[in-house]
Amino acid sequence: MVILFDQVTKAYTRHHLLLGEKWPSGWPAHFSRVENSGSAFGLFTDQTIFLVIASVLAIGIMLYFYRQVASAGWLIRLSLGMQFGGAVSNLADRIRDGHVTDMIHLPRWPDFNVADSSVVIGILILAAVIFFTPESPEPRT
Repeated sequence: MVILFDQVTKAYTRHHLLLGEKWPSGWPAHFSRVENSGSAFGLFTDQTIFLVIASVLAIGIMLYFYRQVASAGWLIRLSLGMQFGGAVSNLADRIRDGHVTDMIHLPRWPDFNVADSSVVIGILILAAVIFFTPESPEPRT
């Protein structure tokens, strides 16, 4: 679902907004079409090959962990699924276009897209599960 929703919003943005155009104009928070050749927060600009390799490795690690925690709680599976979907969708953009289309602009925050949001929310869910789930006591033998 993340991949589909992200790709649809990016296609809609590319079709309806010119590069750099803002909608609604004059608002602090708005939609705008941005071609991001870097990663989150403007890091690694124009490093497409590095970002593709890093994404493939991250996706492989996520798949490994997903298989390891297949019987774990649904929140962990949801978290990894959200991170996986966001990573795959942005990877598809980098391979196809050489950049990622961002469209959400909030004041004092780098522009982002649905895939980015999914990755961040997935990480926050995973962190919450790790830090706020009490450990089970060791079984007595």
